[in-house]
Amino acid sequence: MKNTNKIILKIVAGVVAIALISGILFITNAFVGNPISAMMANRAIEKYVDENYSALDLIIAEARYNFKDASYVARAESRTSIDTKFAIYYRDGKVQRDDYKIHVLGMFNTLERLSDEYSTIAKEIVAKELGYENNTTMVMYDKEVYENANDVLELDMKFDKSLLLDTEVTIRLDLGANSLEGIAKVLTDAHKAFVNNGYNFKKYGLYAENNGTLVMVNGVTPADIQSGELITLLKEAKNSDSVGGISVFIKGENK
Repeated sequence: MKNTNKIILKIVAGVVAIALISGILFITNAFVGNPISAMMANRAIEKYVDENYSALDLIIAEARYNFKDASYVARAESRTSIDTKFAIYYRDGKVQRDDYKIHVLGMFNTLERLSDEYSTIAKEIVAKELGYENNTTMVMYDKEVYENANDVLELDMKFDKSLLLDTEVTIRLDLGANSLEGIAKVLTDAHKAFVNNGYNFKKYGLYAENNGTLVMVNGVTPADIQSGELITLLKEAKNSDSVGGISVFIKGENK
């Protein structure tokens, strides 16, 4: 009888162990995929690249599993072109699509790179001219530039500040004074510094956090800054939804 009970316990323990292992494998596969599917995805993607982009001299990264839609995604990057990089999507046994047309031919990658390079320059100017060493200022191109990028850009082109492309700079820093006067001073000083260095922006914004206060200002134009009425415009925008395209949001300020 004791031997029978031991056998039954061993069987139950074995079944429980198998169930636990199966459950772990099921959960793991649901989030990271399985090796066989990953191998099939990599092979299919490599074949797809050979058939469609063999002339681009691409390096293909290992496909990664996306549990949200049960797909595999691999990144392809050129050895010779800084802007030639795109994703390839595999699901249900075949490659579904890639981002080459939008990201490479559509100049999305080129614009993103130029935006990053422009942001680096803007950060250096804000640090040097305004004294905000740890600023994270960002420069972005207007939506219309993205829509018509092929008309003015070339793949792998170098950054050129003389390009007549509409840009907006958002000055991101730890603001010492959260008052509208302090905000106006930063925007005015930044505008002067950029112009003196040969950089012109269509619009200015400011994002700052300091001692629990959040400041967000958008839509300020060079004309607003040069008018001499910037503080008044900021006050009017703060007390309403917007004034002339300017919006001001301050949260957590002392009343």
